[in-house]
Amino acid sequence: MRRGIPAYMLGGLIILVGFIASLTLILSIPSPLTTVTGYLNLTANAYLGFGNNLLVIIGTNNFNFPIKELNIYIPRTGTNITIGSSIPSGSYFLVMIYQEPNNTVIIAPGLSITGSPGNLANLTKSGVAYSLNTTAMVYDVVKNSVFQLTTQDSGIIYAVPVITNLSKPILGIYVFQMAPMGSAEVMGFNLISLGQQVIGEVKCNVSEPIPVLPSGLTYFVINISSINGTLTPLGIWYTCNATPTSSLPSLLYLNLALKYVYTYNSIVINREDWFSVYIVPMQMSNT
Repeated sequence: MRRGIPAYMLGGLIILVGFIASLTLILSIPSPLTTVTGYLNLTANAYLGFGNNLLVIIGTNNFNFPIKELNIYIPRTGTNITIGSSIPSGSYFLVMIYQEPNNTVIIAPGLSITGSPGNLANLTKSGVAYSLNTTAMVYDVVKNSVFQLTTQDSGIIYAVPVITNLSKPILGIYVFQMAPMGSAEVMGFNLISLGQQVIGEVKCNVSEPIPVLPSGLTYFVINISSINGTLTPLGIWYTCNATPTSSLPSLLYLNLALKYVYTYNSIVINREDWFSVYIVPMQMSNT
């Protein structure tokens, strides 16, 4: 004689099935803990030189999760690049595209970049704003944003000084020559803090001129907690009249002045240009 399932077992089975169905429903509802909030902050500036152009993009991940992938597209230039590295929440990132007539260099500390740099020569007017579109992948959620790219004229050289690690008093300086002909040499530099009430300045000399290559870029690092030292990786000795970190009232309003000589055939130009220091803490950077 066949027997059916005992009532107590049938009741337990119904309860188990109901529990699994409820659990599946709960898991299908997005958890507040995984809801993507925040935004991407980004500034983009293009510096138009005498045949060479430089695009500087600085952004901050203000989302509550890391950005897994970030695409940047500029319709005017055809620039279409993708940052494939993870950008932690709260971290900054820096991308520079330096373009000569026959060469392009992309600099992105701590990041992996793919795609096309486009043609920066299509930025023909200074003082103009162009659209810049971004697509960020944040916790498998797509976030689209539109920003402005502004243009301005550059001098003979342009420098991008950055502090990427607040726990290390290291100032990295990227120097670009904005003319494809001639050559420039940096003869010294000053660090100037332009606070609201106090202005401080530290003057530094170098043991030999720092060459600025007419193609590519020149990069060197200064330890601003020391009164003297060696510019790495150039191996050039420098000495200052004071220690920058203890003599300047604030690093928040820090500027770098480069004194340089530009030579092209019989033309010799002595200049001193000022550049704002960017403080861009990068969790992916050790420098």
